Amino acid sequence: MNKERVKETKKFENIIHGVDLFFLVLYVGLFLFLFSFIIVPDSAPVTETIYTYQIFGMDVATPLLNTWLSYLAMFMIIAFPLLFINYKKTKNREFYEYNRWVSSNLFVNAIISLLVLNPISAGLKIYLSRSILIETEKYGYKQAAKNIWDGIKKVFTKKPKDLETETELRTVIRKQAVTSFVRYFLTYLFLSIVALLIFIPFYWMILTALKTFHESNVTNNPRFFIALSEMQWMNFKYVLQEVDFGRYIQNTLIVGIISTVGTIITTILAAFAFARLEFKGRDTMFSILLMTMMIPGELYILTNFLTVSQAGVGWIGGVAGTNQYFLAMIIPFMTSVFYIFFLRQTFKQIPDTLYKAAKVDGSSDFKYLTRVMIPIAGPTIFTITILSVIGSWNAFIWPRLITSVGDVSEGRNFWLISAALRDADFTTGGTDARTMFNMQIAASAIVTIPLIIVFLLLRKYIMSGVGRSGTKG
Repeated sequence: MNKERVKETKKFENIIHGVDLFFLVLYVGLFLFLFSFIIVPDSAPVTETIYTYQIFGMDVATPLLNTWLSYLAMFMIIAFPLLFINYKKTKNREFYEYNRWVSSNLFVNAIISLLVLNPISAGLKIYLSRSILIETEKYGYKQAAKNIWDGIKKVFTKKPKDLETETELRTVIRKQAVTSFVRYFLTYLFLSIVALLIFIPFYWMILTALKTFHESNVTNNPRFFIALSEMQWMNFKYVLQEVDFGRYIQNTLIVGIISTVGTIITTILAAFAFARLEFKGRDTMFSILLMTMMIPGELYILTNFLTVSQAGVGWIGGVAGTNQYFLAMIIPFMTSVFYIFFLRQTFKQIPDTLYKAAKVDGSSDFKYLTRVMIPIAGPTIFTITILSVIGSWNAFIWPRLITSVGDVSEGRNFWLISAALRDADFTTGGTDARTMFNMQIAASAIVTIPLIIVFLLLRKYIMSGVGRSGTKG
């Protein structure tokens, strides 16, 4: 395909991505719309109750609503990574890479689009797949199917004459091919088994979160699969609404975003000073800073607590209503020695000649930092941002300590998601209180799934940042 034809093809692919994005947004909107109809009982749901909802002018019972929500959830799980992967492939694909394999990939994607009830995208993908096949191979689907069938017949119906005329070289090549196939097969089989062992705990977490109370407490022969109509999406709404996890997620986002912005600012400025600026005692100061990494973080808790309490700036422990919990949870952790060291190693890789040339041109240090060093160190800074957000999301000891001082009921309003998960009451109540494992696991899933999604989407940048920081030159 020539470059002009490739540009037109990429435009058409972007239209397909737009259609996929529209349907993904539609799935999310429908899921949230149907999710809002779920009725949450006032007390802990021990027994399964069947409700009837009026949706789209129809009487919809709880099992049918659960089925719809389950299908939409599966559609989103399939559609989102598919859109992300296809967009990246379209963006990075060169003009010489368009061939029958791209056509086959589009055809498979079209089948998947049909399975997730996206017929418009499926039709566009089939049309584009056929166009690429005709453009590159000069034949359509009929001839392609015939070629595949002929190849299959050739493998299984080899003539004796061919066997007699086979040379020793071809025998060696065939043995090498078989050996290579067995090696790759065993390698990928091993990796698949390991991946399955890693995947099973996450699957069991989601499955338990969607079970009823009695089903989650079964110890003898628990079910590894449940019907779509049996998936209790009400568990998640109960956790978000009755246990107030929505507020705790909001608190965590506030603390995580502000502390991450502060950490990035202090890390960039400190790393630039230690990597590029010349001042007396720089190396000694940096060595002392690195030595503090050997001290366990728990030992800093007492001094930090005294700093933010009434003995210090008075952010906590004062009169009810005047506590500033967010400041106490954010300010002490707006810097990180490890991140400074991490970014400094990347800054040290940038040649000194660039800095000297910038100074000759009259550029200030701040301008050189923002125009040269930050863009070059972008992957590392991006990695630090992700790790900082994840660290804030998982923080427990310090936020729990801060919110337990003074008025406990007021401090509870400032819990982060980890503290809420630890102290939330997931019991049936009464004299014979029992742990509601389905609700407990649903809350854990709400905490865990966002981190998994972030890592899967951004793992390339995380690995890139780590690799750049550890490589000289």
